[in-house]
Amino acid sequence: MPLTRRDFLKLGCATAIASVTFPGLLHAAPVQVPILMYHDIAELFRDDYTTAPALFAAQMEWLYANGYRTILLPELADPDNVRGNVVILTFDDGYASFMDYAFPLLREYRFKAYINIIGKSVGTFIDIDGNRPLLSWDEYRHLGRSGLVAFGCHTYDLHYRGGVKKVSGERLEQDLTLFQETLRRETGTTTEVLAWPYGAHNDTAIRIAQKLGFRYLLTSNEERLRVTGSYERIPRLTINSRVDLVSFQQYIGDQS
Repeated sequence: MPLTRRDFLKLGCATAIASVTFPGLLHAAPVQVPILMYHDIAELFRDDYTTAPALFAAQMEWLYANGYRTILLPELADPDNVRGNVVILTFDDGYASFMDYAFPLLREYRFKAYINIIGKSVGTFIDIDGNRPLLSWDEYRHLGRSGLVAFGCHTYDLHYRGGVKKVSGERLEQDLTLFQETLRRETGTTTEVLAWPYGAHNDTAIRIAQKLGFRYLLTSNEERLRVTGSYERIPRLTINSRVDLVSFQQYIGDQS
């Protein structure tokens, strides 16, 4: 039966009303995924870079009990991977405490996570309110074989405030290239993930990183990731001992 002009107008009005009254039917909001940024898991320190082991354990238990799944960044490409309760775990700097407190829980719950490595500092320590030992390449190889831990770049030797923005583009390119060469030599892999030290970056740094094959660029911006397919400025939620379990639940569990 041919569609009359009256039927056509009625259909058009119904579509217009749906687009105003029920916008989600035509334009679904982007999925939002919380990406958590941890640093040191330790008893000795009480600062913005530390989460107490007992609190970290409670947070992981809460995620597991509430049906959260962990994914890695390339898995964002499949819509099925971001359905339901999903979270991405990241650990910056590569503290040795990861082996004692984080990895046993990841293994228990089968959670996946990234460690963003400072290339030059592997096997040494960072002085933040005291010497904090860092993981060795042997430990990274062990973690990589687990299938639960993936590696990201935290630069090779630009881990200081404003480091990326204080050097020339040529220097940044040399640093990131050296990181990839070192990671390949030590672990047999390279990475598409780059976490800017202290969140510092600019448009020039982004272009250089992308030219070198870094696709997922992690910032320190405090919000959820909107899964849109553009990952040059990925936000993360900072987690430390000041985020108690109730605050963690509100921070992570609010899917609005």
